[in-house]
Formats: sequence, structure tokens, C-alpha cells
Amino acid sequence: MSANIKCLTPQEEERFLDILKNRKDAERAYMLYHLMLITGLRISEALSLNVEHAGRAKLEIKVKGWTKKGEKKDRYKAVYFPKALQKHLKDYLRMKAKKGESLAPEAPLFVSRNSARISPRQVQRDFKMWVKESGIETDLTPHALRHTVGTRLLKEFKNAKLVQRYLGHSDVATTLRYYVDVFPEDLEEAAEMLAKR
Repeated sequence: MSANIKCLTPQEEERFLDILKNRKDAERAYMLYHLMLITGLRISEALSLNVEHAGRAKLEIKVKGWTKKGEKKDRYKAVYFPKALQKHLKDYLRMKAKKGESLAPEAPLFVSRNSARISPRQVQRDFKMWVKESGIETDLTPHALRHTVGTRLLKEFKNAKLVQRYLGHSDVATTLRYYVDVFPEDLEEAAEMLAKR
């Protein structure tokens, strides 16, 4: 894994989500971060979701993109909501209804206390607080959740093209730049494999 990216270890991820899952004042945070840890969405992409998106198994979202000449280009990527995430989203919508938040299809999925779409800056502040409360000592931003997804996928599937498509990178070179560095444990495993000859 590249030294310039930060992500959660499996133990940190579990501890982080457990802290949020058991707190009544963290329902929105738990939903948002759980969603990001499954979909690999950027914070801006996750916060752009509306209530209507919560009931889908797959959706196409607009992502940042540039041509090779550096010009902006609209691109779309498929985002999958597996059954466990769909269930969590249904529970979250019930919680939103109890709080009197709008369930209109075009209403923001994640809202602030004043019922407006929550800002990335607010999420970044909250994220730091929850990371600290989880006992994680690394300085992380919400983008670390995306890196956690990319790292886990590459480790599990060993397929940079899959990671590229899942994260919505326009070019596999971006994926390779961040995620293809060798994991230290892979070196040990490689040595053990070669010693079996």
C-alpha cells in the first residue's frame, strides 16, 4: 500500500463502526460512514445522495472526471447497495421519519440540525471526533474510508481493474498509483511460497 494514503485496519474499522452503532447520537454518522465503507464513495458523492436513492440496489452517480488533456468531463459510475446496506438504509429512513425529517424523494439523505444538506466540512469535524472516540490514534479524514475500501478490494481480489471500476477512477493508472504497492505481509507470504519448492 502506498505510503501517501491512510486507511483503517480491519480492527480499527470494526472498533470505529461499533462505537457509532451503539450511540443514539451517532445514527446519521453510522449510516454515512457505513455507506462509505461499502461503496467507496467520496464524501461529496455520499452527501449528494437523496432519499430516493436509498431504496435502490444500484444507481449511477456523476463523478469527478478529466480528460487526458486536463479538461473536465462528466462521467458516471455504478454504485451497488448490497442487501445488508439496503436494510441499514431502510432502518435509517425510519429513524429520519421519527425525527420529522423529510422523506420526499428529492430530500437530502443526510441533513444537518437545521434540515439542510449536511456539509463536507461538518462531516470532517464529526469524523475526527468519532475517530478519536474510537481510540484510533492516526490522523485521518473521511477520505481514508475510500482508501480503506480500495485497499481491502485489492487485497481480497488482487485485481486493479476491479478496484478502478469500483471506485470510479477514470484510468487504472490512478488505481495503480495508490493501491498497487506491495503489502509487507505479502512479501513474507511470497517467501514462504518460494521456500516450498
